[in-house]
Amino acid sequence: MATTGRREAIRLYRDILRTVRLFKHPNDQGVLWSVILKDSARKEFEQNRFESDPTRVVQLVMVGRDCLMKIQEGMITGKVNKEPDTPTDRSPFQPLV
Repeated sequence: MATTGRREAIRLYRDILRTVRLFKHPNDQGVLWSVILKDSARKEFEQNRFESDPTRVVQLVMVGRDCLMKIQEGMITGKVNKEPDTPTDRSPFQPLV
């Protein structure tokens, strides 16, 4: 079980990195959202790196996968903005109007 959970966590992390690469615009401080999101994901994974409870590992992976799927769905439907041509004072996670 631990090996499967580890594999799933690594697969999720790689999928997150592939997805956040698409966010090419900067925030208000000029830092690219892709960098911010990548660092945030890394921090989350590092915080739970030594989790040994298989149930908790599965729960964390499922929540992470669900969040990633919502972001990917939002990118497809236009609810999450990944394009750099909008004003930089907007978060990419605010609904587009």
